[in-house]
Amino acid sequence: MADESDAGRNTPKGGGGTAGSGGSGSGGSGGGGGGGANRNRNRNRNRNRNRSRPSGASAGSGGGKAPQGAQQQKKGQGQGGGQRSGGGRSGGGGGGQRSGSGGNRNRNRGRSGGGQRPRDGQGQPRTAVALAPPAPPEPLDTQHTLGAPKVYPEEVAANRRRALRLCAYPAAVPALLMFALLTVSVNIVAGVVALVVSAAGCMYGMWRLSPRLALRRIGARVADEDDDPRLFNITEGLCATFGLAMPTLHVLDDSVLNACALGRDARRSDLVVTSGLLRTLHLVELEGVIAHELAHVKRGDNGVSCVGVTLATLWGGEKTLRRCVGENREYRADVVGASVVRYPSGLLGALCSMMDSPPPAEGSLFASPTRFGATRWVWIDPAVGHREDPVYPGDLDATWVRATALSEW
Repeated sequence: MADESDAGRNTPKGGGGTAGSGGSGSGGSGGGGGGGANRNRNRNRNRNRNRSRPSGASAGSGGGKAPQGAQQQKKGQGQGGGQRSGGGRSGGGGGGQRSGSGGNRNRNRGRSGGGQRPRDGQGQPRTAVALAPPAPPEPLDTQHTLGAPKVYPEEVAANRRRALRLCAYPAAVPALLMFALLTVSVNIVAGVVALVVSAAGCMYGMWRLSPRLALRRIGARVADEDDDPRLFNITEGLCATFGLAMPTLHVLDDSVLNACALGRDARRSDLVVTSGLLRTLHLVELEGVIAHELAHVKRGDNGVSCVGVTLATLWGGEKTLRRCVGENREYRADVVGASVVRYPSGLLGALCSMMDSPPPAEGSLFASPTRFGATRWVWIDPAVGHREDPVYPGDLDATWVRATALSEW
């Protein structure tokens, strides 16, 4: 009885120890549920382990020494679930593994939220930066220079204004006479009306009649398609390329190699070639010459040429014509024509043939200073009979200067 009473009296104190010693492995934490101190100790130990330790270990009862499975899990991380302690299966290994995984989760959570820089190749992918598209290269023909390979509307408009301005010069004299006469005889209102009407009528007459007068000055005849089929075929093909209407073709019976473009505008144009040009040049060279003349038509030079020939015939001759048509227009037509044909050697060969040809025979248009002087600067070769004339700086209309420029292409 004494022994039983002693045992009963000692049970509350030693029960936890007995149960704990019986399960001194990791299972001692479950057997020590009766001891308040052990429970508090285990609870604090688990809480501190989750906070500070990177890998978990199982909680042992009584002595608090981590079992062998938990130690191996701390080294190898992942082997604590299958370890045995003291000949029995450790029930706390799984608990240690769970706490270890919780520690790993806390550690990973700390890494991701702590602002640590991710390694190369890890983390969020970099977003693509939208770059502005590069500026397109500026084309070479954006500036309206002599070397531009195409005709601009500004060139056509400028030549149109030049032709109208040239028509106004001869109309000024009769208009002023009518103004003075009616102002003195009637009144100033009648004089102003007469001035405007007479000026407009003279300008319109000059504009309409100048192509016909220029053709008569040259003395060319209308070409026949049956006699010159090659001329018609080349001109039709180049007109389609230039976007022009088919001009009226004329032939001048002369052995000199030359050509010119006349007419009012691009819709009503005339193309004049010499019979010597048709006989001498081969197909590619003739194509270059026709392209040169159609470039004049495209630019509106032919209207200026007709008015200039008419004014030069009335007074002034060669100098008046040069001032009317301007400088460097033959070089400009070479650039446009060779760019459209895309074979500068054809026009170059034609210019070389013109320079190598003999001087004009007696009775030729090009041998007469008066007849040729009034039309000289509208021909593709204005240097006929003037091969030895000096070339002034900046003058690009001389035949040998243009041939030298084409040889550099």
